[in-house]
Amino acid sequence: MSTTVAVSAALPVQAATFDFSKLQLISTKPIESNSELSFFGSLDNNEGQTAFFNPDPDAVDRGHAEISPNSGSIAPYYATGRNASPENSGATRAASLEGATNFPNFFNYLSNNSIAPNSIGFSYGQKSDRDFKETWNLGEDKLGQDWLASPTSTIEERIYTANPDAVESYFSLGDTRIVNLGYTPFYVLFEYGETPALEDNIDLFYTEPVKATKVAGLDPLTEGLADAFLLDIANNGGNVQLVIEDIAAEDGAFASGNGFNIFNFPLPLSVRAVSVPEPSAILGFLILAGSGIFSFPKQQKKVGKTSK
Repeated sequence: MSTTVAVSAALPVQAATFDFSKLQLISTKPIESNSELSFFGSLDNNEGQTAFFNPDPDAVDRGHAEISPNSGSIAPYYATGRNASPENSGATRAASLEGATNFPNFFNYLSNNSIAPNSIGFSYGQKSDRDFKETWNLGEDKLGQDWLASPTSTIEERIYTANPDAVESYFSLGDTRIVNLGYTPFYVLFEYGETPALEDNIDLFYTEPVKATKVAGLDPLTEGLADAFLLDIANNGGNVQLVIEDIAAEDGAFASGNGFNIFNFPLPLSVRAVSVPEPSAILGFLILAGSGIFSFPKQQKKVGKTSK
């Protein structure tokens, strides 16, 4: 079932097994980082992520039939956090903080102020005053534009987009939002493996690198926490990328609400501090390379194979 949804449960150590050289529609890739926060959204805690679609087979927001070998049946049209699900479950967040690598200012602030890590939450979805249909979705759901798959390839690529003014993603302390993330499409990749079984599947979900900004009007405690987080981001690249990487996808739970069919799944999320090349730096390199200043011996390109 999990291979039919937009976002799936994750095991970050498996990222290297996906062969990105096979991608044709999506050029963005996850960026390696030594600084990351680890979140997890458990369905038992009324957290997680939600994929949903119109059950009417003739509806434009039904989602498309999957065509890759060993795939499932329907690729849901919409993606959102449990906090913004049409199920109206009462969820207040999608995931809670569990740990971190190389976020010293942020975690020192938590410790010095006796703030439990799991009180930090992550949420995403359409804004509270917007319709469920305004969350991230497959647009025209058009093959070659919004998704790409083939009956001869076990890989499917999807791009979920939204009106940037209609959606939001953010971190919170309890019920208080402290940091907003900029808008980004969600890139979803599926490697359905050599068999119909889930055990040889690889699912990836990630964003563009984006800027994080402090919410205005915070009290001294929450403002200090937001500043500590942003300082660690600034010290380790200046941008944030959300990444979920999965092999042998976990089972989810089916639900319905507000006229939609819904799949709920756990959300193990890596929030990475990353850097991206400045456009001017890339342009300068291309100019120098074109001028002949750089000379490289010709080598045959090696393409890695996906390991299972």
